[in-house]
Amino acid sequence: MAELIYNIKNIFSTHIDGCLLDYEAEFYHIASYQRGYKWGFDENGAVSILLNDLWSTFTKSLDQKKPVDYYLQYITLKKSDGTNYLEVIDGQQRLTTLSIMLSILSYLTGEDNIAKNRLDYAVRSNFFKNYIYQNEKLEGLLECEWDRKTGLILEEESFNNQDTFYLFGALKKCHSFFSELDVEHQKKFYDFLLHQVQIIVNVVEHVSSEKVFSNLNSNKIPLTEAELIKALFITKHARLSDDLRKKSFREIQEQRLILGRRWDEIENWVNDKVVQSYYFGSFNDPMFGFLSLVAKSIEDVSFKEQTSHHELFNFFNHLDVDVLQKELYHTFWILKDWLKDPIIYNRLGYLFFHKGSKFSVKDFIKYFKYKSKEGFYNKLLKKVIANIPTGLDINYEDNPNEIHQVLLALNVLSGNSKFDFYNYVKEKWTLEHIFPQTPEGKKNILTDSDKENIIQMVNEDDKPKVEKVIRKKERTPEEKLVYTDALKRSGYIHHLGNMCLLSNVDNILNGCGFYDEKRTKLLTRIKNGGFIPSHTIEVFTKSIFDENPGDFTRWNKENIDQHGQIIHDKISTLTQSLKEEVQDESR
Repeated sequence: MAELIYNIKNIFSTHIDGCLLDYEAEFYHIASYQRGYKWGFDENGAVSILLNDLWSTFTKSLDQKKPVDYYLQYITLKKSDGTNYLEVIDGQQRLTTLSIMLSILSYLTGEDNIAKNRLDYAVRSNFFKNYIYQNEKLEGLLECEWDRKTGLILEEESFNNQDTFYLFGALKKCHSFFSELDVEHQKKFYDFLLHQVQIIVNVVEHVSSEKVFSNLNSNKIPLTEAELIKALFITKHARLSDDLRKKSFREIQEQRLILGRRWDEIENWVNDKVVQSYYFGSFNDPMFGFLSLVAKSIEDVSFKEQTSHHELFNFFNHLDVDVLQKELYHTFWILKDWLKDPIIYNRLGYLFFHKGSKFSVKDFIKYFKYKSKEGFYNKLLKKVIANIPTGLDINYEDNPNEIHQVLLALNVLSGNSKFDFYNYVKEKWTLEHIFPQTPEGKKNILTDSDKENIIQMVNEDDKPKVEKVIRKKERTPEEKLVYTDALKRSGYIHHLGNMCLLSNVDNILNGCGFYDEKRTKLLTRIKNGGFIPSHTIEVFTKSIFDENPGDFTRWNKENIDQHGQIIHDKISTLTQSLKEEVQDESR
């Protein structure tokens, strides 16, 4: 299947760049198996909607004093050996309506009707050829009115069927619409229609026309922006290359196939789950995200996804084709290189995914132009250092994002191996309290050891009341609040040393579980090959402690104090190491 973009002039033209000439055809044929023409022409009908949409784009083009293109959906054609026409499999409604518009504008302005005799209908050829395409006959036709009983009587010939009713209605609607314009605007609109209204053409081969028609009409899917730009890329490169003009159409098609394969290579890479998650997670269509990066690398512009005006397509459509191709490949190679390099990958990933981050790959487009990787390393490193909290007297209640930044830095920036950002994002790893905030939640039963740990953590002023309720065999909800509130006041529950990263699923399942319950589940996950950040593993194996890890079933005050100091020391060492690296590279 070949996909090419043509403006309306080139859809109907048999001259250079024309679709018909490209496929050695003279006209479009609409076979008898096709449904009849049935575009409504009342206020909410398809003809009226198309006219209004075209007019809106036309006036926008006038206001901005620069061309603004309008894109219709695919039309699907088939070229059979030994024929001098392209068979229309999907798109006859659009081509028919466009032919009517062009015929009316030609009649009103005196311009040549480039659509004349370009559509051949198996079931209504005489109506188009004898009346719509003939200006002198068209004038008489426009003076007629449809009779509900007899339809139209033209030169003693009767037309009284649904097909002709809608054709006649579309004709009258277009005439009414364009007649309200002065001649200058009629001519300008005619020029707009020819040059700024675009259609992507699919040409299929070796498949039965009826089968293709059935499949298309049972599963219509709107074009994505990326599909439009792909067709533009392939078409424009072939159209604007002087070397390709000297080649045969078959050679041009072969060149287009090569360009298509290159595009597909990029698209397959962009849609890889790891690449998509890392670079383009905020986009519904990752290829749109990639192409918006390409655009921003050329000019400082931003485009919204899922708009009906094809702004991104318009941007590329007005570019030099060599610039488009160069930036497309350059962006691809740069992003691939960053993903392969463990240092760049980890440092960029840290900036992308730490809690509260406002960074995305768009913020690093200017680094595409760096001549040396060392220079990029240095700039990236400075941004990383600036986003690692330096003051570590932080707690969960006041600064949860900063705690997240600290713990992610430990996991991502301390080693040389690539961090698994895909599973980190997929499993929604977040902060977890190692010692639970509500120890008796989910019907937990406090052991003697748990009670002693709680008493040790609370402030001296709170100990008498806490001991009184904690020694009871059972506690009321109000009594539970006595010690949980005291734990919060002590600062230990929300202390940096009581925090680690845990997946959202484990967070929910663990709930108010104690250390041993969380430890068991995480060790099972490790055994099954699941993703666990290194710091979390160290916490739940207590290998983070050089000596005296204490009870392997519980996390206590001493562990929290030691863990907090270890984090402080590691972050200080890491930050200093990174700063020294910057100094080394700047000399």
